[in-house]
Order: sequence, then structure tokens, then C-alpha cells
Amino acid sequence: MKERIAHASFRLHTQLEKLEHTYARLHDRDTELFQRCVGAQVSNDAGHAKIYANECAEIRKIAKVVLGSELALERVILRLETVGEFTDVMLELAPLMYIVEETKSKIVGIVPHVANELDEVSSMLGDLTDEAGEVNTSTIPIEATDTEARKVLEETGLIAEQKVREHFPDLSSFQTQTTPKAEAIPELATIPDMEAYIDDMVYDYAKKHSGELSVSSCATEIGKSPEEVKVALQRLQESGKVTIQ
Repeated sequence: MKERIAHASFRLHTQLEKLEHTYARLHDRDTELFQRCVGAQVSNDAGHAKIYANECAEIRKIAKVVLGSELALERVILRLETVGEFTDVMLELAPLMYIVEETKSKIVGIVPHVANELDEVSSMLGDLTDEAGEVNTSTIPIEATDTEARKVLEETGLIAEQKVREHFPDLSSFQTQTTPKAEAIPELATIPDMEAYIDDMVYDYAKKHSGELSVSSCATEIGKSPEEVKVALQRLQESGKVTIQ
């Protein structure tokens, strides 16, 4: 019994790491889009700024679900490490199974391979409770275990929402302003001038693509016109940062 519980805990640890990597990728993608949003604001391109802001908002909705799932699995793992002997197994595992099932349903459309693994872990936990057949199931307060599980999910959801706010920059200025003004966006204070900002984005794009650069692809990715990219490349060549062949 203990070995199988330990195995279930190990499998949950593996899925927890996958969710952590997914959250990190979402954060990186949001950072990239947010920078494009800032650039569009500086260029007074309200249309693109709104598009990027909306994409960031969607990413953050997903990030909240992923982070909430992380926190829920952490709670399950912690409880599995303290599960008692046979007489307590069903009482202790019932709310954990509920949490795993609910977590699976939330992420099935985001990280389906993790959801599939959680389905198998849930089955393992179900088998463990079945093996404790000596326990009279009619005496187990199912409503109480569901209430406990729901409380855990509510708590982790609230914590996830707060952490997402802390991890991601505010979007309100992009989503509510109809006539963007650079001075209304604190993040823009870090951009000394627009030319240098575009140069940095083009240079970073070139580095990310191992020195190979398509003007049209670069323009699309950084949210600028091909002409702006060409001018930026010229400036970068003159400063010695790149060599155009």
C-alpha cells in the first residue's frame, strides 16, 4: 500500500514539473507580447496594441488555470505523504481523488498529456481505496470530503489569481485607453528612444534566429513595418553590431 501511494506521489511530482514548465513558457510568451504591445503604444499603433493586449489577457487566463493546478497538485502530494494505514485510507484519499479529477478537467484542453496522466493517477487512488474494503463505505461522509476538496480548490484558485497579478505586468492602460499616451505607461520610461528600442528588438530577433533574418518575418514578429526593420538593420550595421551579407 505505502509503495503504491509513493508511486502515485512520484507520478504527480512528474506532472507538477510539466505544469511548472508550461507556466514558465506562458510567462515568456506573455513577456514577448507585452513588449510588442509597448512598442505599438510608442508608435501610436492603437490597433496592434489592443491585439497584443488581448492576446496577453488570454494567456493570463490560461496561466491562472495552470498555476492553480500546480498549487492543487502540491496539496495532494503533501497529503499523500502523510496518508495513514488502511482504516484511514478511504477517508484521506477521497478528497484527494476529487481534487485530481477536478484538476484534470480544468487542464485537459491546455496540457492534455498531463490530464491523461492525472486520469491514471486518479484510477490508482481509486484502486487503493477499493483495497481497503474492510472500511464500511456507508460511514464515510462523502459530502464532507467534497466540501474539503472544494475548499482546497477555491483556496488554490485565489492564490493563483493573486500570483498571476504579481508575475505579469498590468494591462489596464492598454485595454482602456482609446488614445494611447506614452506618459501614461510606466514601462515606457525604460525606453530612451524609439529607434534604439526597434534596434534592440531587431537585434534580439537576429540572435534568436542564429543570425539569419527575414525582413518580413522579423517585422511581423516584432510588430513593425518592413521599412522600419530595414532602417534598424542599417543602424545596427553602422554601429558594428551586425554584418549584412
